[in-house]
Amino acid sequence: MMEYENLKSELLSSVDTGLKYARTKDSKVEFELYLFYQRISKANIKQGVVEATDGIIEGNAVRASEKNRVSFASSSGISIDRIKRSINEAVASLKSVSIKDTRFKGFCEPKKPGKEGIFASEILNLGKEELINYAKGLVKDGLGFDNKILMAEANCEAEWGGFAIGNTLGLQQASRSALNNCYVYCMAKDKEERRVGYEFDISRKSLIKTEGMGEKAAQKAINLLGARKLDKATVLPTVWKPIAAASYFYASLGQSTRGQPVVEKRSPLTDKINEQIANPNLTVIDDGQKPTGIMTDAVDAEGYPQQKNVIVDKGRLKQFMFDTYYARIYGTESTGNCSRGGGPFGPTLPYETSPTISPRSIEISTGNKNIDDLIASIDGQAILITDAPIGIFHSNVSTGEFSVVAGSVFLIQNGTKKWPLQPVAVSGNFYEGFEKLLELGNDLTTTPFAIETPSLVFDGFSIVG
Repeated sequence: MMEYENLKSELLSSVDTGLKYARTKDSKVEFELYLFYQRISKANIKQGVVEATDGIIEGNAVRASEKNRVSFASSSGISIDRIKRSINEAVASLKSVSIKDTRFKGFCEPKKPGKEGIFASEILNLGKEELINYAKGLVKDGLGFDNKILMAEANCEAEWGGFAIGNTLGLQQASRSALNNCYVYCMAKDKEERRVGYEFDISRKSLIKTEGMGEKAAQKAINLLGARKLDKATVLPTVWKPIAAASYFYASLGQSTRGQPVVEKRSPLTDKINEQIANPNLTVIDDGQKPTGIMTDAVDAEGYPQQKNVIVDKGRLKQFMFDTYYARIYGTESTGNCSRGGGPFGPTLPYETSPTISPRSIEISTGNKNIDDLIASIDGQAILITDAPIGIFHSNVSTGEFSVVAGSVFLIQNGTKKWPLQPVAVSGNFYEGFEKLLELGNDLTTTPFAIETPSLVFDGFSIVG
C-alpha cells in the first residue's frame, strides 16, 4: 500500500518505466499512460444494516496513436506487469483500427503544472471505524428527532489518492487530493403520506461536520408533510435553493460550454462568445486552481495544468471548456478541463474510459439577499424548489428545453413561504431562464456537483401541479 507522501513519486516512476517499455514495442507509435490510485473508506447504514469497507482502487489506461489512428486499453492494477499488459493490448488494437481521425493532432504537450488543492491531513487517517461512528450518530439523531420519522439512513466516505499521466512527447505529471463527505436521509410519515429530507457535507479542507445534520434532515422531511395539490397549470417565478440551482447549472451551462458540443455545433452557445446570454449580475467561473475545490488538481486527466476560466462575465459568454483534442480543432489551447470517469454522478472508474471534458470547480456569483429576503421579494405566487428535480440531467442540451418533476417544493404567496406542495412539473428553456434570471442569493453553498452556488430566482417557467 502506498503512502500519501510518496504517492506521486511512485506513480511517476511506474509511468516512466511503462513508457520506456512502450517505446520498445514500436518507435513509430505515440503512447499516453495514465495511472490511478485511490484509498477509500466507506460506512453505510441502510434499514438498520451497517456495511463498511476499507479498500484500494487502482488501474491504468493506455492510448496509442499512429497516423491519425488511436487505440485505447485499460486494466485494473498499476503493477508493471499490468501496465505492460495494457500497452500490449493498445498496440494490438491499433493494428486493427481502420478508421482514421484526421482531427487528432497528438497528445498533450508538456507544460508547467498548476498547484494541488489543500486538504485536512486528518482525512488520511479516517477509516471505516470512525465513519461507522459518524453514520450511527447521524441515524440516531435523525430517528430521535420526532416520532414521525419512520426511517433514517446515512453514508460516510473518506478518500485520498492521486493519478499520474505521461506520454512519449516528454510529459510526466502527477497530482494528489483528499476528500471526505457524508449524507443522511430521513423519511417522515403521517398517515399514508411519506416524505424524505436529507442533508450533506463535503469538504477537503476539514473533517465532515455531522453535528445537527440528522436533525436537519428530519426537520426537512417533516416540513414536507401535509403537501397540497397546486391543481393548476400556470407560469410562475421559481426559487431554486443551492442544491437545485447546482443541478440546473450542471445540466445547462455545465454541458453546453464544453468543447465537444461546441465544436460539433450541438451547443446553442457555439457562436455567442462575447454576447449577453444572462442577467448582468451573473458571473460563472470554473476554477481548477481553487485551493478548496473538491476537484482541484495540479493537472487535468491528460497532464495539462488546471487553471481558472471565466465562463460568463457579468452575463456575457466569455469562454468554453476544452481538452487538448477539441481545443486544437477549435483553434485555441486547452483550458485544463480534461477528465476521466463518470464525474459527480457516474460509477465509472477514471481509468476505464477515454478522456472527456467536464467542469472542475464552478462558482456562481452571489447577490445581497438571503433566502428569506428572496422569498419576501416575491409578489403573488411562486414555487420554491429545495432539491434537484427528477430528470434534469436528461434534458436536451442542444435546444435547452427541459421538463422535470420537482418533488420537494413549497408554495410562495405574496412574499411568504406557505405550505408544501405535491410534486409539480416544471418546464421551460435553460438559456431563456438565464436571460430571465431575476435575482441571486448570498447563501453560497458547496454541492456534490463540484458547483458552489447561491439560491437563484428565475421567471417564466411553466408549472403543472
